[in-house]
Amino acid sequence: MRDLTEVPEEFGLVSFEDPDQPEATKINRKTARRLKQAYVREVKRQRVNYIPGPRYAVGGAQRAHNLRGGLDVLGNLRRATSYTVAAAYPLVASGSLGVPGVCMGTDETGGGGFFFDPWELYNANVISGLSMLILGSLGVGKSTCVKTLVSRLVLAGRRAVIMTDKKGEWMIVARFLGGIVITPGQRRINPLEEGIRPSTTAEGEVMTDEMWARMVRGRRLSLLTSCAEILEGEKLRANEHKAIRMALDLTVANAEEEGRDPIIPDMLKVLENPPADIDGNEKLRVAFEDMAATLSRMVDGDLEGMFDGESDQKFDPEAPIVVLNTKGLDGFSEDAKKIAYACTQSWAEAAVTSRDYGQRIIVYEEGAEALGDPGSLSRMVTQWKLAREYGICNVLVLHKLGDLNMAGDVGSKTHAEALSLLGDSDIRVIYHQSSDQMKPTREALNLTARECEKIEGFGVGFGLWQFGGRSFVVRNVMTKPEKPVFETDKSLKTGEGQTERQVQG
Repeated sequence: MRDLTEVPEEFGLVSFEDPDQPEATKINRKTARRLKQAYVREVKRQRVNYIPGPRYAVGGAQRAHNLRGGLDVLGNLRRATSYTVAAAYPLVASGSLGVPGVCMGTDETGGGGFFFDPWELYNANVISGLSMLILGSLGVGKSTCVKTLVSRLVLAGRRAVIMTDKKGEWMIVARFLGGIVITPGQRRINPLEEGIRPSTTAEGEVMTDEMWARMVRGRRLSLLTSCAEILEGEKLRANEHKAIRMALDLTVANAEEEGRDPIIPDMLKVLENPPADIDGNEKLRVAFEDMAATLSRMVDGDLEGMFDGESDQKFDPEAPIVVLNTKGLDGFSEDAKKIAYACTQSWAEAAVTSRDYGQRIIVYEEGAEALGDPGSLSRMVTQWKLAREYGICNVLVLHKLGDLNMAGDVGSKTHAEALSLLGDSDIRVIYHQSSDQMKPTREALNLTARECEKIEGFGVGFGLWQFGGRSFVVRNVMTKPEKPVFETDKSLKTGEGQTERQVQG
């Protein structure tokens, strides 16, 4: 094998001695030593890649780092700010979450698309819960964000339920996705329906007849108690609770003999004609009379025709999206609206708390309306706690965090329940907030000063997404077919493709 060790002579250097010219020999030796030192300095220490000579006529010697051998190039470490690096490498995008999902738009933090699916994120252990909170001032795009998320997840195979649609904006979305719309007031709903029986419990056990009966009874009692407390304006006393329990059990037994679900008029009939075995208990008899008078408002007055009979439209658990259009309740009194919310949500809850029909996303649009009713709030808290067991993703949409105070006075039980919704929401999306709302938002969501600065400067369609210990600035992007379906702030339009608020990057 040829020896590749380099020597100075291979650079064209020769060493000779002339006894007749000792001075020339001396000079020649000095020159040879100098060149040899240069060789050691330049070649042995590998400071050059090519030196002319006999051994380098074609491609150079096979030394390290001269591009003839392996490309083991070692670069020196450099430290720079992300701003400088972004300018030096403008085409480099940040890495994705590595989890499949629907495309929501562009990731403005590092470039590229932003893909999101709460169930996939949960399976990948990125998040520990399946609930979302979306905040945003009027007209900044939060509703469009929710519609984009719901529609694309439904098209990807999920199902959706819109629990409250105060503005009637989701009807066109339901038609777009092939779903159904149920309008309380125009459609009669029986809140005491048994609902759709799941095959298993939340713990995965086989649902027995006894378990199912206990679950249905608890749901019905919760609803009737909530309605009575709304109408009474105070908590029920012990005898009133007992009167409702006894009357419900008798009502259910009578309805089962007839082979149908109980209805509110059946309940009132039992309350107005209490069983004979309470004749000796005057306080309980009075409680029956009081509850009959209180709950009678559910079948007459401003709620007449809404909850006083069998449902004339069934909840289709296989529909891609079901919208409960509550826009028609705007002219009702506050008590009537609370009762309507309680009844419709309880009715829908009886259908969605089952894993037999796939994963669902449940949206509380204009969620402040539901927070004002203790019964609705209690059901929401339960749904947030059991989201993983039932495979549902809850989405609460608010204008600001101060809306949580609508649930009750600071320090009260209802206020604490409202705050628990915030604590149990692992995914938080914050759109533009006014400056006076930034301080409570920053403290409650533990935002950094830089994140607050971004939120205040957001334009339409930009939001800060927080989950899994990371944050992303996402610009929601609509496709051409989606735009007329999702856009609702038409009053902000000043021209084709323009809005009064300039979108900021």
